[in-house]
Amino acid sequence: MTTAPTDILKQLDDPEPGSTWFWSLATIVAFVVIIVAASAFYFKIDSFEENAKVIDQPTLSLEQLRATQREELAVYSKYTWTMPDGTTATFTRIPIDRAMEMFMQDAKNAPQILPANSKPTAIPTATPTATPTVTPAATPAAKPGAPQ
Repeated sequence: MTTAPTDILKQLDDPEPGSTWFWSLATIVAFVVIIVAASAFYFKIDSFEENAKVIDQPTLSLEQLRATQREELAVYSKYTWTMPDGTTATFTRIPIDRAMEMFMQDAKNAPQILPANSKPTAIPTATPTATPTVTPAATPAAKPGAPQ
């Protein structure tokens, strides 16, 4: 079979250039739209997961630590003491600085209580005493012409 030269030229000739350009641009635009949509979807899901798993989620180990510390404070802040008569008394622990401040306030404001069998006495007053007078020691008289 022989082919005519015009058939060969028809086979090598570009099919309609307008439709080739249209389909090329449409494919590029669709590709760009798909890439942008996929990126937007990825970053939206990424921020949602980050908020759900990192930001909004309370730290479990920190919450457990706080709960343990609260339990220890509840136990250690109070203690009981057995008195010599067999009764028990509950005391609360406070910082030593605060305890010293409270003690000093109580000591300043405490009324003076006298024993039941003693009689009140007058507060002794200080009696003025004579102060000794000091006289300067005698010095030898200055001689005329002597260096001073």
